Amino acid sequence: MLLLSKIFTLIFLLILSPSVLSTEGKEGCLNCSQPDIEYLIENHEKLYKDNYEVYWKSLNRLRNNAFATDSPNEIYQFLQIFKLENYPVEVEEFLSESLETLCVDKSILLKKVMQQLNPQLSAKLNKKLKHPLFREEKELEKCRDCNILPGR
Repeated sequence: MLLLSKIFTLIFLLILSPSVLSTEGKEGCLNCSQPDIEYLIENHEKLYKDNYEVYWKSLNRLRNNAFATDSPNEIYQFLQIFKLENYPVEVEEFLSESLETLCVDKSILLKKVMQQLNPQLSAKLNKKLKHPLFREEKELEKCRDCNILPGR
């Protein structure tokens, strides 16, 4: 009887736990504070329009994690943002500046991650790096030295 009581108590607690009652699922994530990368990619236009602050917090969190780490995984997660299509100019600038900075500051890690990306995403990133918006081409020589970018 005591065991049965404990089981019911455990079930009750699980049902009422915040993670179960959270609205951070696919439908309710417009109101969540930190959507995951998949949600961000799939719903970026709606999230940008409906919850601009959360959208930018998410982008900045992913970028800051990539800049602060020596882990290829964090950089890989950040680069997934480049799967986005039809983003506003301010997002384009944010992504370009971030990628160019990663190229200069973390070129060896970036090279490792680029080798793990699908060919389409890798080509998209290389194209962005070939036409930098914020860095001088000379600064991006580290990318060429690490064979991220092909030579001239």
